[in-house]
Amino acid sequence: MTVRIVVPREKFKELKAEAGKEDVNSLLLKNLSRVERTLMAEREEFLTERMAKLQEKLAEMEERIEELREFYEKALQDKEIMIAERDRLRKENAELRKVVEERRKMNERRKGHEARDKAPEGSRKD
Repeated sequence: MTVRIVVPREKFKELKAEAGKEDVNSLLLKNLSRVERTLMAEREEFLTERMAKLQEKLAEMEERIEELREFYEKALQDKEIMIAERDRLRKENAELRKVVEERRKMNERRKGHEARDKAPEGSRKD
């Protein structure tokens, strides 16, 4: 892994003046272990914050999943209730159809008898 160190122009001139005859590269190499510790600490802090955010998000997602599970279970119960009600209504409807059909047949018979009763005496076929 390559690390690029960017130093502002003014800071670079200051380092060069402090280094005197020493090379800026050697100055950087001397301080490299401190830089590595600093970078590792910053990375660890970043990862810790990231992990906390992810754990919070996970808790929210688990809560949402639980809400959805409860909703789904309620929907299944409602479905069972609706199926039972549909079956009850089908039976009731079938019974009502029978009653209506019987009444219709009775009305047809009554109309037939009334028509026969109204017919003149000579046209009856008793």
